[in-house]
Amino acid sequence: MIGPSDSGKTAIANFLSESINVEEVNSARPTQGVRIVEFALSHLNINEKQCKVDIEMWDCSGDHRFESCWPAFRLRVQGVILVCSSNTANVAARELELLYNYFVSQAKLSPKQCVVFYNCTDDQEDIESLNLSSTFSKISQVAVNLKSGGNRLKIDFSNFVTSILQTL
Repeated sequence: MIGPSDSGKTAIANFLSESINVEEVNSARPTQGVRIVEFALSHLNINEKQCKVDIEMWDCSGDHRFESCWPAFRLRVQGVILVCSSNTANVAARELELLYNYFVSQAKLSPKQCVVFYNCTDDQEDIESLNLSSTFSKISQVAVNLKSGGNRLKIDFSNFVTSILQTL
């Protein structure tokens, strides 16, 4: 999971791993380098079989001073979650393009192994306002609102993990 600083990556990672509840998502602290969150997803349907999957999610800092760590972050990556928000919309298109090229294209991942989460604070916000390039036309783009749509996020994340596992 990577994206511009202050886009809510840690809040999403904590929510998905059930490390916090929805009321705690506003307490932001910049991640220093990377933080690894481990948790399990149960009841995934992979090729017609119910599975439990162990997840190791790397919550990567969006601060470019940690860019020298990117080769380690990319090593054996199986899926990439690009995160941006209304807070980062002014730099998101350029930043996501850079991150996509490094973590998806250069790692030779398929579009099914990548997703864009647009972390919304308002139900009226629309992912279309990001004006992402045609690079993202084959990439799933999901509007995320932890306060009002947390259950939807868990479903979208499970679908993303299922897509990755079916690609491998």
